[in-house]
Amino acid sequence: MLTCFSSLAQKLDIRNSEFSFSIGTVEYNIEKFPNSIDMDFLNYSNAYPGYFDYAVVNFGHKFDFLSKMSADINLIVMSNLVPDNYDVSVYYHFNKVVALGLGSRLNKFNISYFEQFHLQGFPDYYLVDGNQRQFRVYDLGFYLTPMFKLIRHERFQTTVKFDIGMSSFSEEEAVFYLKRKLSNERMAYHYYTTFSFQPYVNPKLELRLRIFNINDTVVGLLLKSNFFYRYRSKNYNRSIQQWTCENEVYEFIRTPKHKCGRLEANAGLYVKW
Repeated sequence: MLTCFSSLAQKLDIRNSEFSFSIGTVEYNIEKFPNSIDMDFLNYSNAYPGYFDYAVVNFGHKFDFLSKMSADINLIVMSNLVPDNYDVSVYYHFNKVVALGLGSRLNKFNISYFEQFHLQGFPDYYLVDGNQRQFRVYDLGFYLTPMFKLIRHERFQTTVKFDIGMSSFSEEEAVFYLKRKLSNERMAYHYYTTFSFQPYVNPKLELRLRIFNINDTVVGLLLKSNFFYRYRSKNYNRSIQQWTCENEVYEFIRTPKHKCGRLEANAGLYVKW
């Protein structure tokens, strides 16, 4: 196994490897609208977050390969301590300043307490299952990004990227069973959210400051920030069964687009050789 990896690394001419570790915070800002006659899941995004829900740990690996290519791999750990967020990209360098890359990213956030929509909208009914409802929504994206190395001093470097891409929320499913108070009348609402790619932008800034070096190994301070912005909606198919299963109604619900922002900033160390 190690022999095969070593042979592949030699063929790709992997060099200038860098590992990084950083800790920071992420802040979500998703526009909320007044409730309408239809559920809008994004109105319940990140409801009542915990203190550590916005903490983020980033493990990064960069390296150059072939003659003009480089890769940037980032695994991101949030409050559940699972590395199920990522940002991976590959770049072609036209010169020492300008490059163009392709990448993919996966982020997540929570949609919680949306059972309140039915509790407030149907005061004459109660939920047969009164448990709290929550989605862990994954946002999968693919992007094109120019990269500019604005400052390339021996001790200090500044890199700017501007991702332009398309992303979609993961598909989710939820069922609500309601029963009228003091009656046998029942209703069932079944929701199936849909997979739909929508555009976004995500500018990124990286600052590196060399602290010291031992022979060919460099240790430095790393500061990173990015701002993810888009207009998004979470549309869904809905079926309603009232009193009996024969009265089922199917509908496709198109919800309004929300302004969605995600600001991330972190600081840490990098080791390069």
